[in-house]
Amino acid sequence: MRAATFIIVLFWGMSPLLAQEHNEEALEHEPRDFLGAFIGNTIIVESSFQLPTIGVEYVREVTPTIGIGITAELEIGSHIIQKDELGVVISEVEREGAALLLPSIFIKVYKGLIFTTGYGIEFEKNENLALAKAGFEYKLRMHNPNWLILPSVSWDHTKSFNGVVYGVTFGYGF
Repeated sequence: MRAATFIIVLFWGMSPLLAQEHNEEALEHEPRDFLGAFIGNTIIVESSFQLPTIGVEYVREVTPTIGIGITAELEIGSHIIQKDELGVVISEVEREGAALLLPSIFIKVYKGLIFTTGYGIEFEKNENLALAKAGFEYKLRMHNPNWLILPSVSWDHTKSFNGVVYGVTFGYGF
């Protein structure tokens, strides 16, 4: 948990350093913060097992097209299969309530389409795993531009398994 606290403090401390300089572009688009709650589902590719997933996401826009942030997710339930180096299933391993924490980069690709990628750690009582995540979100236009709804889909990869995560983030920009 110390690593998670360090990462959060690091990003929070760096946010003033990453803010835009006051120039014409900055006057048109001030950096914004975004805080959202995620609800969705994780499908473990190797077993087709599905785990309800909840999470939170914080993003700081550093330019009009790039943001940095941190994502935390919790997979509710347990189950996964384990493979050896050749990809052969060797056993079923219980993973209970795995929690993911990962720093991320968010890149606006086109209008509301956002590519996101990050690398972090999935914490679980039996084994912590390094996890890479890549995916897309789509920012839906709302009447009040501060409130956001972002459907998303992503690919999670660890040394033991792969997962497809889909869901919706409900958030507020400030």
